[in-house]
Amino acid sequence: MLNLFLKTCFTLIFYNVLLSFKSRKRDKSTYLCNNFLTGLLYTGKIVGIHSVSELETKLNAASAASRLAILYFTATWCGPCRFISPFYTSLPGKYPKVAFLKADIDEARDVASRWNVSSVPAFFFIKDGKEVDRVVGADKNSLEKKIAQYAG
Repeated sequence: MLNLFLKTCFTLIFYNVLLSFKSRKRDKSTYLCNNFLTGLLYTGKIVGIHSVSELETKLNAASAASRLAILYFTATWCGPCRFISPFYTSLPGKYPKVAFLKADIDEARDVASRWNVSSVPAFFFIKDGKEVDRVVGADKNSLEKKIAQYAG
């Protein structure tokens, strides 16, 4: 049901974008779809990821909304993860147009396996459904530089 709704939204958005070049008017359906997609990303918050299908839904929503997505892999037993987590938690307020995602490698093993995560913390930068960069380790400066680079 959700996939059908997303496909319908994508089709309506594409159609209305084409029409908007002619008339510069936006259809109510485009507005509703954009709001739905933004809601999937929980603007200003970090979204927990627990399965591959959940991740795909969030990445599709980010792509449809033309947003950068950052997927943070962590673990409860990881010391550097505990160091960088408060910093990562502060980022959505600073970068509201970025979709911030978080997956625990012990709880979402299939997600970690799909992304070939070999060490944590790891941050994957995803734009239009494709990985464009990554930061491995608890380096606040590198993380923020990459966000500024790709979010702009």
